[in-house]
Amino acid sequence: MGVNGDRLWRRLQTLGSIGALSEEEGGGIFRPAYGSAHAEAVALVAGWMREAGLDVGIDDAGNLMGRLEGTNPALPAIALGSHLDTVPNGGAFDGALGVLAALEAVTSMAERGDRLEHPLIVLGFADEEGNNFGIGVLSAQLWIGEISKARRATILDAHGTSLDEYLERFTVPGVPRVERPDLCAYLEAHVEQGPVLDRDDRSAAAVTSIVGISRATLTFIGEANHSGTTPMEQRRDAAWGAAELVLAVRELAGLSNGEAVATVGVVDIEPNATNVIPGSARLRVELRAPDAAWLEWARGEVEGRAIRIAEHFGLHVEPVTWHVAPPVAMDAMLVDAVRGALVDVGLEDVSMPSWAGHDAKVLARRMPVGMVFVPSIGGVSHAPGELTAAADCTVAAEVLRAAAIRASQALSGVPKEGVHVS
Repeated sequence: MGVNGDRLWRRLQTLGSIGALSEEEGGGIFRPAYGSAHAEAVALVAGWMREAGLDVGIDDAGNLMGRLEGTNPALPAIALGSHLDTVPNGGAFDGALGVLAALEAVTSMAERGDRLEHPLIVLGFADEEGNNFGIGVLSAQLWIGEISKARRATILDAHGTSLDEYLERFTVPGVPRVERPDLCAYLEAHVEQGPVLDRDDRSAAAVTSIVGISRATLTFIGEANHSGTTPMEQRRDAAWGAAELVLAVRELAGLSNGEAVATVGVVDIEPNATNVIPGSARLRVELRAPDAAWLEWARGEVEGRAIRIAEHFGLHVEPVTWHVAPPVAMDAMLVDAVRGALVDVGLEDVSMPSWAGHDAKVLARRMPVGMVFVPSIGGVSHAPGELTAAADCTVAAEVLRAAAIRASQALSGVPKEGVHVS
């Protein structure tokens, strides 16, 4: 007996009804962290955890936890999970699948009377999307102490309400406050949020790394002037510089042979008038790649090309400040555990990087972390049309269960070879 895919699918639909928006509101789901819809979702999932015989609680950051005790309760726990909040007009699978697949994996073990040596924690993070405070993966940062309790009073939403105030009033009847457990590993199932697995007709892949991200703002300064009376050869048009740099960024990504992506997501033209030559153009450039060396090279190329473009058009480029989040490799032992789990459940051994950020990226700074991806149909995510097939949701739970078994054995020093997952 494996996991119960029908039960998992029903629960995904039920959870997806919480925070559902009407067509007039744009459709999809919105469950901002610490709001009423989030509290309702926590209460629902906590009830399912209790039905499975798990010990349930929330920590002081609003993260939901359900514990299945191991045969050696003194050992630190292995956590399986993701997040319960959503973006505005989001889908029913981003985050939610990771939590409910984890719950299904652990529930199936509890029903069979299976116990690993390590305790298992089903974890539903409260705030991954960053809607309230503009801080992504907030709960994971709180979990590992990167954001201290002292800072919580200084983190404010748009109305001046602090994170401390949110947490003080966030209560879920019947779900007690508990201390965070010690963790020795974290496994996360997630929808890919891109088209690769769906395009290649794959049911799952082990994640090898979460890509690094480099972002910069570049501003071309030219000279605003009358659009009708200024000859073309006398213009210092900042928009020309912006247009050339957009194409240069696209070319840089093309040189990576599919190993990087690059985007210019913001172009602000001033004075932004039809009959005025643009005097300035501000661009926001983003580079993503699993290779830190490529990111460093590409940053230099963006700056160098911007300087040459400015010289060509008689413009000036203001200094560039880069925000850099380096790539994060998944733990080698847990990558092996997930890859072995794919084979255990009858799938091909497939691996790929994650092009989006996840809670796992933060936790990896403190503990071994592994991830498994399942397909997003059409590559759609963060949108009402987000969808993952029921069979692939079942795969997520099956792989998590097999990976948890392998991880516990590896952490205990037991050879991973020959693991049988029925």
